[in-house]
Amino acid sequence: MTKIDVDNKLGDISIELVEKDGDFTVTIKRYIGDSEEIIIPDNFGGIPVTVIGNLAFLGNESLINVILPESLVIIEGSAFRDCIGLTEIKLPQSLTTIGSGAFENCEKLSKITIPKNTVDIATSAFDNCNNLKEITVDEQNPYFASRDGVLFDKNFTTLIFYPQAKEGDYTIPDTVNTITPKAFSNKIRGLTSLYFPKDLIDIGSFGNCEKLTRFSVNENSRYFSSIDGVLFEKSKEGKVEGIMCYPQGKKGTNYTVPDYVWWIRFDAFYNCKNLTSIILPEGLEHIGEEAFYGCEGLSELVLPASLEYIAKGAFKECPNLKTITLSRNTKMGHKSLDGFSGELIYRD
Repeated sequence: MTKIDVDNKLGDISIELVEKDGDFTVTIKRYIGDSEEIIIPDNFGGIPVTVIGNLAFLGNESLINVILPESLVIIEGSAFRDCIGLTEIKLPQSLTTIGSGAFENCEKLSKITIPKNTVDIATSAFDNCNNLKEITVDEQNPYFASRDGVLFDKNFTTLIFYPQAKEGDYTIPDTVNTITPKAFSNKIRGLTSLYFPKDLIDIGSFGNCEKLTRFSVNENSRYFSSIDGVLFEKSKEGKVEGIMCYPQGKKGTNYTVPDYVWWIRFDAFYNCKNLTSIILPEGLEHIGEEAFYGCEGLSELVLPASLEYIAKGAFKECPNLKTITLSRNTKMGHKSLDGFSGELIYRD
């Protein structure tokens, strides 16, 4: 690649000429202006603009609207990250790729339409777009689809991304069997309840769904179960054995984990700030990574003698947790007590 000086019609833009197999294209490298609206031309000196480069508009707080050229093929990682004033951007039909964190922290962006030729969307492309209510997809796109503003693969078997500002209860379509790890990992402000279909197998994390009050699961599900709004996983034999997620917005300050639970998943009680008491059953063997992260209301926790292992950061960001009672036979993983500054009380 060679950086050259071509006819730059927008003096605040630096560009780069890229040659491949004798063909030349332009990459937008950096914009340093303070305009509220910018129209990026489809060519410089007759050479087509095909790429918005990595970090090209990073942190531009003046920008409200960007009009992209129909020649554009790629938006690279973090291209519009931290453009906190950006409210509108129309992606051209020519676009094939949206990179990692491309629109991260674009707080005022409320709607995105995925063009028909887009084949690759990074899972973190819209991280922390806190006012994003809707993602739509061109009907001719062969790889992606949307329904009710939620992004799926074309066959509606994988839920890819749930918009952060979408409000109310949500029923996952019956065709879905997979939720990507990042689908609900952003701070989801308005989701109040979530329904799982019968054939759902893989799920992500729900630790940032602050208003989520309950999970519901199809009664014929072979993999999951909901008990009093709390999500559990079933064994191959159909027995409930592990607690997957306690909804952050669930009312009540006390919770008793059922006796048949022998493991607690990572992030299971993540940011459950309302809880002041969690009673764990004798028979519990495993506590996953950051299982009680952010449980600010807990002041003490009694771990059963049956507990065999505690994973990394299980009690991190629990500032009021003063005592943990446990057995000397319980094994600690790497940094399992990371962030805990209280007292360990051994019962034996």
